[in-house]
Amino acid sequence: MSETHSEQISNSESGMPSAAMLRGRVLSLPTLVAITVGAILLGFAMWRIFDFEWDEVWTNIKGIHLGKYLLAAGLYYLSFWFRGVRWKLIAKTANIGGDNGKHVPGSIALAGIILMGWFANSVAFLRLGDAYRGWALAKESKSDFPSSLGTVLAERVQDMAAVLILVLGAAIWLTIEGDSKVPGWVVFAAFVLVSVLILGLLIMRMTGERLSRRLPGRLGEAYVNFQRGTLSSFSGSVIPPQIVLGIIGWILEIARFYFVTDAMNIEISFGIVMFAALANAMLTTIPTPGGFGFVEGGLTGLLILFGLSDNQAISLVAVDRTISWLSVVLFGGILFVVWHIIKAKKNTTTSSYPPE
Repeated sequence: MSETHSEQISNSESGMPSAAMLRGRVLSLPTLVAITVGAILLGFAMWRIFDFEWDEVWTNIKGIHLGKYLLAAGLYYLSFWFRGVRWKLIAKTANIGGDNGKHVPGSIALAGIILMGWFANSVAFLRLGDAYRGWALAKESKSDFPSSLGTVLAERVQDMAAVLILVLGAAIWLTIEGDSKVPGWVVFAAFVLVSVLILGLLIMRMTGERLSRRLPGRLGEAYVNFQRGTLSSFSGSVIPPQIVLGIIGWILEIARFYFVTDAMNIEISFGIVMFAALANAMLTTIPTPGGFGFVEGGLTGLLILFGLSDNQAISLVAVDRTISWLSVVLFGGILFVVWHIIKAKKNTTTSSYPPE
């Protein structure tokens, strides 16, 4: 039986981090260490592995077609709306906030929360943004943090399933074209990520109740809510549209990378574009801020493997990262500050959660 709305509000007091605590983790010592590690690895690759000329790289960057670059950025940010629609479906399916998800925010609001979460992931260690998203959804829907965080995990599982489908599609495309070597590690990594997530869900379903009884009171309660939010996000009737929305989001990311390559007048096959864009996404799961160091080095090496010159690969990755990382830091950071200022002002004039 689902919880009442008032019960979920009361549960929100347990396990929910404060915004101040989340902000305090940005640029903390672990984050600075992670940035340093990423910088060292990237610096080593630039110095000892890649053979390039700064002048040629800069010439490639200066020659970019501005209109196509802006189109790439626009398509990238359009993907957030589709992700917001999907998250709303997931949250309503999980009955976040009670009343059949009546209190779940709209798709645009959720898209904004996703952008702020990606901002946090881009500047903080260990994917802090995922926890922030769970906190923000709980705050907006008057729910508990563990259940809301469970919907983020459910979304991640669906993301990896969509990425696996598209990676396999890209591998088939490249095999048919026959002009590029398919790097097996990308396909293997996609399989491993999906397998680990599915195995985690199965373990959660089979051992959840026993595990919760072994945990201390409040921690056990938080785990039960997290398990409920995660597993109840999956319902047979709504999974297909959720998967489709996720695939559309990733196709828009692929389109971003395609138009960046087109803007720089770099000719590569669409299969390579698909592979590179999805490999980029998987590399961002490495827990440095925004995958810093690993994305730049790994994606550059992958593009060189596909036949681009070192200068072309470095130029392309540098320009693409201005959209997929630096713009997220800028626009997500602005939204983060504005959103919290508005919430703080609202809290000073009226209670955020008036009694019903």
